Amino acid sequence: MRRRVQENGFTLVEVLAALLVFSLSIIGLTHAGTQSAQAVSIITEKSLASIAADNALVRTRLQPLKLGTVKSEQTQMGQEFLVSVTTAKTESPDFFTLTADVKKEDGTQILVSRQAFRTR
Repeated sequence: MRRRVQENGFTLVEVLAALLVFSLSIIGLTHAGTQSAQAVSIITEKSLASIAADNALVRTRLQPLKLGTVKSEQTQMGQEFLVSVTTAKTESPDFFTLTADVKKEDGTQILVSRQAFRTR
């Protein structure tokens, strides 16, 4: 009489295939997490730059009218920004446009550009 031998468990090939699938999924999740963290950092920086632009526009509206560009530095939550507000004429003699450009501290790239209007 022959006895039937039952084999339980996984073969080496099956275990290696499972490890490969698991490794690839972990690599994908790690990459997605890194991308998410970078996106949050960029959004935070742009949000702070928007606050700096809004603050500069409000300050400019409160001061007496002066055509030209005024540059300043602002700190928002520990981050330094360079802000330039340009006041220019429009077609209407009593109506002026204000343009606020906010750059990083190194001044290489404009993060936010806002436009507003004011009267004399």
